[in-house]
Amino acid sequence: MNAGKTLSWNQAEAAALVVVSGPEHYLASRAISRIRQELRNANPDLEIDEIAEGEYANGLLFSLASPSLFGEARLVVIHGAAEELASDMERYLLEPNPSCTVIARLPNLVGHNGKFKTKFSKQAVNVVCEELKRDSDKMAFINSEFVFRNVSVEPQAAKLLLQAFANEIGELAAACSQLASLGKPKISKEDVEQTFGGRVETNAFKIADAAMAGNAAEAIRLFRHGSATGIDPVALTAALAMRIRQLARLFNDRNSNAAALGMAPWQVDKARKELAGWTEQELVELVQLVAKTDADVKGAAREPEYSVEKLLLAMAKATN
Repeated sequence: MNAGKTLSWNQAEAAALVVVSGPEHYLASRAISRIRQELRNANPDLEIDEIAEGEYANGLLFSLASPSLFGEARLVVIHGAAEELASDMERYLLEPNPSCTVIARLPNLVGHNGKFKTKFSKQAVNVVCEELKRDSDKMAFINSEFVFRNVSVEPQAAKLLLQAFANEIGELAAACSQLASLGKPKISKEDVEQTFGGRVETNAFKIADAAMAGNAAEAIRLFRHGSATGIDPVALTAALAMRIRQLARLFNDRNSNAAALGMAPWQVDKARKELAGWTEQELVELVQLVAKTDADVKGAAREPEYSVEKLLLAMAKATN
């Protein structure tokens, strides 16, 4: 019986109920992806349903998680613990569908989320996705990313990566993935300098820069090259989402300083230039599209690459 266990994001495993809690959205998405892949490996015809926060309705769990006519495996991902979910879950767990995994994603433990976690933690696999705030935690993350890909990394190379990508865990993961795709057994300081010195390889920053500069063709070219060399679409979408969130924050308060926006001064200057020509409606639509793209690359779409390209085209069009 695996219920009641507490695991880190990279140990996540399927169970009747999995509670993925914590504010680090990228690590939570990796944990959910890990479970989804585990289930797909065992059940290629896995049925997946994802309920956005605020969209849960009374009784919905039973229609999504009940056994299907042909007994296919099911995965139900529910974002946020609506008041109705707790009572439904209590009834459901009395006789859960053995072919179904239910994931409750709780980004915080406030209100109903906290009550849900407290009530069901002993019946669930609990996956904790806290923010990586200390450099030592981020360094451990870098090393684990390379170990996962059977590649080693020199300490100086890892330090360079930490300096370049410390502010966004999704971009840090994308950088590790890109370096691992070089095909070398060990990543050196020189590899990091060459890769992220703007000379050779595709990376999330370059793709985002091309799109935000209005160069759709270049953004698509870089993305396709990156896809061929192993760039992670989930990590890339996280990086694009970060750029879009920066624009949204600045749009709402153009006179705010860098510290208040949670951005570096150079990022604020860059975002101010990129905001030229944007309307509020265009930005709202872009935020909605990046949310859909995020869902698509995490399993909601059969062709996630198409969704990413559609997002890049929208980003480029909005800057023209």
